[in-house]
Amino acid sequence: MTSHDHSAASAVAVDFDHTSFAVRDAMSWARRLRRELGATPVIGETLEEFRYLLFYVGTTHAGARIELLEPNGPGFLGRFLDKHGEGAHHVTFTVPDLREAVEQARSIGATVVGEDYEHPAWREAFLLPDARHRVVIQLAQTDRPYPSTEELLATRERDVSTLPSTGGATDSDWWTSVWSTPPGPAVILGPTHLSTTDPEFTKDLFASVLKAEVTEHDDELAFTWPGGALRVRTAERAGITGVSLEDSSVAGLTIGSVPLGNPGHSG
Repeated sequence: MTSHDHSAASAVAVDFDHTSFAVRDAMSWARRLRRELGATPVIGETLEEFRYLLFYVGTTHAGARIELLEPNGPGFLGRFLDKHGEGAHHVTFTVPDLREAVEQARSIGATVVGEDYEHPAWREAFLLPDARHRVVIQLAQTDRPYPSTEELLATRERDVSTLPSTGGATDSDWWTSVWSTPPGPAVILGPTHLSTTDPEFTKDLFASVLKAEVTEHDDELAFTWPGGALRVRTAERAGITGVSLEDSSVAGLTIGSVPLGNPGHSG
């Protein structure tokens, strides 16, 4: 992993933004991520059906972002939790031109829904989960870069008006009591691990449409962006199987069936 200095220049490049987990109690998980991984809050907001909190897990030199989603009431997230339980919900990529990325995704056979181009701080669209990946893939375009990791780790000040922010969101302070939880030593969040049933489609999507650097590691393909990476293996059953922690001394956590620290692959 490289240093993730999200400057204005990086805001116009395709990037891996975060891996998102659906949970029933985001604050409880937030405190665990802070205690056990040294996670640093980036931004949190409340929307009609859910609230979220985005963390950076790493050092000034390397790391990645992880998001917690909690339902506010009836809606898509509550239905997801009732059906699947806690676990990985989606992965998000930022793109310089959302309309172009959507067109390219459709051209390779992806089903795109939920297009919203109205809010410059966070335009978005979603690739529906299917048998190839079994996870939602969010594409987003924002005119607001994240702070550098140095700035993010040096201060607790968060100005939502300068950060990527969802349209219609409220209550950007709901999560701030997590600061009272003493952080553990900073652990570097590494690649997200994904199984695919269609490696050619996966390569078209992540390398051609989403401009990743691609390398081979044994029986895996590594797709790398400035802000994070995917390790993808072909299997009979697709889905996110874990997220690496680049510190073998950390036991890690498991959110639902998805481990943070010792990913495995099914199939």
